[in-house]
Amino acid sequence: MLLNRNTQINELEKNYAVPSSKLQFIFGRKYIGKTALVTHFLKNKNSIFISLNDMSSNLFFSVIADEIINHFGIYNSNQKFTTFEDVLLLLSKQEIEEKLIIVFEDFQNILKVDKNALDALILYWKKRLSKKNIYFIVTSSIIFKEEYIQSLEKISSMLYLSSLKFNTINNIVKNLSKVDQLCLYTLLGTSPKYLKYYNKNMNLAENIYAIFLSSNSYLSNLGIDILKAEIQDIGTYCSILYAISLGKTKIGDIATFLNVKSTYLTRYIQKLLDMMIIIKQIPINSDEKSTKFGRYLIEDNALNFWFYYIYPNKAAIQKENLNFITKKIQEDFMSKTVQSSYKKYIKEYINNNKRETLGYEPTNIGSWWDNNGNVIDLIAYDKKTITFILILWQDEDMAKISYGKLKVISEKVETTLQKKYIIVSKNSFLNSNIGE
Repeated sequence: MLLNRNTQINELEKNYAVPSSKLQFIFGRKYIGKTALVTHFLKNKNSIFISLNDMSSNLFFSVIADEIINHFGIYNSNQKFTTFEDVLLLLSKQEIEEKLIIVFEDFQNILKVDKNALDALILYWKKRLSKKNIYFIVTSSIIFKEEYIQSLEKISSMLYLSSLKFNTINNIVKNLSKVDQLCLYTLLGTSPKYLKYYNKNMNLAENIYAIFLSSNSYLSNLGIDILKAEIQDIGTYCSILYAISLGKTKIGDIATFLNVKSTYLTRYIQKLLDMMIIIKQIPINSDEKSTKFGRYLIEDNALNFWFYYIYPNKAAIQKENLNFITKKIQEDFMSKTVQSSYKKYIKEYINNNKRETLGYEPTNIGSWWDNNGNVIDLIAYDKKTITFILILWQDEDMAKISYGKLKVISEKVETTLQKKYIIVSKNSFLNSNIGE
């Protein structure tokens, strides 16, 4: 069963229904659910699904070609297939009466074998394949270079998959309390691939042990597995992600933590952005290219948990010396890690329920901060009203104290609009329908 991807499925169905050819790209980080989305869409449709991992370059394109040859029942094909262009040429020669969906999964693997594969696809699509009765779908765990994206936007549709919504948890693991849902969200995020490992018959500590700490745990090497899928030398990347998991979210802070220059980190940060492992956030109304205030966050909660707790203690875990890490989890998990994911979720909820939360439909919404440590969790505004939002993990008594601080910080934001203030406390989360 596919959960919470109705918008994406509807877009694929809409593109499939047009009376012409269509080129579709689907981008999403590893394990986010690209395969589940595509295979669900392909049910009961005429299709070719091609997915290859590591393989000798001598065999790679021959195996791809065999999928096409078998589908069309081609006989006596003595052609050699050594490039992706050879495969596209074979495909372009076929007569296709009923619309055919052709899926190339994990296109980044094809680019490892043939660096010109994307150029060949663009060329053949423009000259030949766009005239065929096909829906051509390409998935990738890496975003292509900007110059390619600009070219592809003119000839194709693009989907970017982000993490599923918080309520996915309740659809998979039934009847959890709100606090337990939040703990599970902090631990595993919303990926069905990870959530299936959670055992309702065990408490949180037992689940953490089974999923991350035991010798045969499911996700003990999560960070390493994700990085090594695309990168050979992962040391610097691991260090950057560890720093981000600790709250070093500005490039200058990451550089200081690693004792390197910020310029040294630029290409590593860009690679992690391209892999959609991290996201860049900028203050509301800042220019993305010129701002110096950008912050980097790990997009997946499970990966953030892994780098915060598992990565620095990997050697001890392998020796089954778990005293330090279990103590750290007991001390930090609720006070720090859950608090951070709680804020992340409340922001998601408000973004998805703007009118219900704010009383109006904002023209813009986002976080705000400056270089002096002042932070406002969310600011939203339309032509008349601007709303300043503070998200607290504390109770309502702290909310009353924080209200004055929020008003003071809000004075640093230039505006002529009517000001409103909202404080979301832990109690308001627990006692409302937020999260249901």
